[in-house]
Amino acid sequence: EVVPYNERFQWLLGHELVHIAVNDGASNVESFFRSVFGKVNPEKNRPVTILFSLLTGSNRYTPRWHQEAPAVYLETWFSGGFGRVLGNFDEMYFRSLVAEEREFPGDVYLDGILGHENFLIETLYYIYGERFATHLAIKYGDEKIFQWFSTDKSDFYPGFKGKFKRIFQISFSDAWNDFIKEEREFQLKNLKILNASTLTYLQKLSEETYGFVTDPYYSKKLNSIIFGYHRSGELATLKIFNINNFTSRKLVSLPSPSAIRVASTAYDDSLGLVFHTTNNNQLYRDIRMYDIENDTDRMLFEDCRTGHLTISSQKHELWGIQHNNAKAILVKSKYPFDVLETMVVFENGDEIQQLAINNNGDFLAAVIHRASGQQSIVISDVTKLDEGGKFQFNTLTSSGSPENPSWSEDDRYLFWNAYTNGVSNIYRCDLETGDISAVTHTLTGLFKPLFISKDSLFAFEFTSDGMKPVMIANSKAQRLPAINYLGQKVLDKNPEVMDWALPNAADSIDQSQFTREKDYSSFNNLKIQTFIPIISGFQKSKVLGFYAYIADPVLRNEISLEAGVSPFKELQDRVRYHLKLKYDIKQTYYFAFEHNPTDFFDLFNERKRGTIGNRFAVGHNDYWLYDNPLKIKQSTELSYYTGTKYINDNLVEVSEPDFYVFKTEFDYKDLRRTIGSFDFEQGNHFRFSIMTFGADLEKFEVAPGSYIEWDNYSLYLIPHNVFRWKFSAGYHHLNEKILHGQFFFGGFGNREVENEPVRQYEKVFRFPGIPIYSIPTDNFLKLMISNMFPPFRFDSPEILGHYIKNINFSIFSQGLITDLPNANKWIDVGAQLNIMFSHWYNLESTLSGGVAKAWWKGGNDWEWFISYKLLRD
Repeated sequence: EVVPYNERFQWLLGHELVHIAVNDGASNVESFFRSVFGKVNPEKNRPVTILFSLLTGSNRYTPRWHQEAPAVYLETWFSGGFGRVLGNFDEMYFRSLVAEEREFPGDVYLDGILGHENFLIETLYYIYGERFATHLAIKYGDEKIFQWFSTDKSDFYPGFKGKFKRIFQISFSDAWNDFIKEEREFQLKNLKILNASTLTYLQKLSEETYGFVTDPYYSKKLNSIIFGYHRSGELATLKIFNINNFTSRKLVSLPSPSAIRVASTAYDDSLGLVFHTTNNNQLYRDIRMYDIENDTDRMLFEDCRTGHLTISSQKHELWGIQHNNAKAILVKSKYPFDVLETMVVFENGDEIQQLAINNNGDFLAAVIHRASGQQSIVISDVTKLDEGGKFQFNTLTSSGSPENPSWSEDDRYLFWNAYTNGVSNIYRCDLETGDISAVTHTLTGLFKPLFISKDSLFAFEFTSDGMKPVMIANSKAQRLPAINYLGQKVLDKNPEVMDWALPNAADSIDQSQFTREKDYSSFNNLKIQTFIPIISGFQKSKVLGFYAYIADPVLRNEISLEAGVSPFKELQDRVRYHLKLKYDIKQTYYFAFEHNPTDFFDLFNERKRGTIGNRFAVGHNDYWLYDNPLKIKQSTELSYYTGTKYINDNLVEVSEPDFYVFKTEFDYKDLRRTIGSFDFEQGNHFRFSIMTFGADLEKFEVAPGSYIEWDNYSLYLIPHNVFRWKFSAGYHHLNEKILHGQFFFGGFGNREVENEPVRQYEKVFRFPGIPIYSIPTDNFLKLMISNMFPPFRFDSPEILGHYIKNINFSIFSQGLITDLPNANKWIDVGAQLNIMFSHWYNLESTLSGGVAKAWWKGGNDWEWFISYKLLRD
């Protein structure tokens, strides 16, 4: 929605293949390491993979804006000039920053703060990457850009900033400051051009900014505007805004919003019904219907893959565009909206979107985007479609990438916004005379016009923090002077960039070279992806060995193998050989075998997880429902242990050395988060686990049990301040021969060096303030309440690609009731501080510290910890 493009697949492939070319580039040294170890991905359970990942894939360890810069810059020229370099949105964003007298971010602030908190989120990386690359192309030429982003065979891990200074003969920080200075000067000139003509008066309806917004609708009965929005610190929501007294209220939340259009919506004022879509950024769209008067929201069409909704308030016919098999389909549903009828199936290539039916329900306005890059607003008489007629249309305008059409109340006028002079302004067409005129002249941009009366229009004004609702006069603007595009300077300096345009894909296909389709064999395509030496720990000994990862390209079969030996005779038990083997099938079934399994973190921690003995396991993971944000998953595993002495970090002695464990867990997760969050902030997470310990198969000794967990998250007081409560309960049938099947409570759980989630106190069997695993019980009830405060992000100094990403703090209290006879009630209070670091712009680690005090009948105790966690969860 914010980038000019031509044929969408070719444009997208042009972008992504640049990523592949840049990140796959390797120096002689890197090529050598790849030939030995493969291209290694970092794994949190084997942190030694970080070193080998840096050695074999160093180009991936740069900021996201740096990753996007060459892809966005080149996509424009590969597409014959269609792309962000000559795009309107990027010009608007930087023009808005200067008009608002906002500070430009430094590169670390952009990567660590702004890209997480601003409503544009990751779009900012594309914008700044493209703009910085364009600045360099104008000042230094394209050849130096290519040198910077490509990898020379003689390079030796120079780092992107060190390499920048060598190529451009200027420090990166000085070049970034030059970029900011020249961008500001360029936009000041554009603002001067625009200010030379009388600007349209904008009556601001609110000082609030709403991030990205849906199409707005006017309710004449309520004299209100209905629209959806998605902004930082707040869940995406439908809202009704009264334009008399400027009051507003929320109607219904919009789960799984898309980045730009948020959701597709339509409004029938006579029925008081708002139609809206879910699953807007993943999976299949649903259409839901919200009744304003009754405050009810229900599913209308599930998984219908339909968006770009519009409805006639007279005929009550809901129209939309459905996508199936890469084809766009015009569909319609008549009141009472029981069935979606297929009206027209469009051919591949052109796209039809942003539908707007007139009030009479006989003419449909739409935006058609052609594979040539041309974008037009068209009008079609749809009354003939019911009789089997063809979809025919008249083109109204193709000037300035027009979009967001809407009708006047009497169907005489059509309004839209377009970048005809380089700025998004509102335009109006008198359909009786065919006269088209500009309604506004503005500095930043106006979007989504909506007819209110013959004198007034509603629209959204763009700001660098999001859209603002405004009212404008429904009259002609005097004059619209045209701005300059920074990308034009690239063309002026190097016109040859237009020669980089890729030939049309359809004309380049030589079908005689096609081969017949063959069945894909995952076994025949298995390949060693990673093979590296590793060091790990086993209790108090060091283990030397290797790690291998074998998989086919589409991951239908995956084999991970870790084997090692303890050569230093550090254990009295003479445990020397170690093996961990796992085979995954379609990421659904798995088989595992372990012999004296190691743990890298045993090298550093007092509590050891490496256990003596063998483990055989078979498991299955399956989603009963995957419908973002709702996911229902079942995980089942049957494990058989032999020769085992201890479990639970070697702190709980087992009753029988040979035993089995069966566990199945149902996981219901319906959780959401807002822009700028660092964890889940709203919703519910419910888990129900059934587990059985068994031993002595001949006598069939068993100790079954089950437990439930229910977590609820909610935002309150201020953005990103999360209140959470967790209720859990469990029952275990005691068997004196299998005492290790009990529930064991206690402790924060964080070890000195860790790979588990940092807030382990949230786990069901943790109870900070008393020693870990010190409360064995067969039955329990537990309640936890906690408050996670908003993350604190600041412009941390960067040292060689490392900086502080955020600091977060939480407080909590828990109550536990068990069936122990001496002390069966416990309570604690505690707090935890986490400092999250970014490493080489692509990896994370967290330094945590916590303290808690617990009380029980006849005693109390303190616990504290300091822990360092490697990599993200």
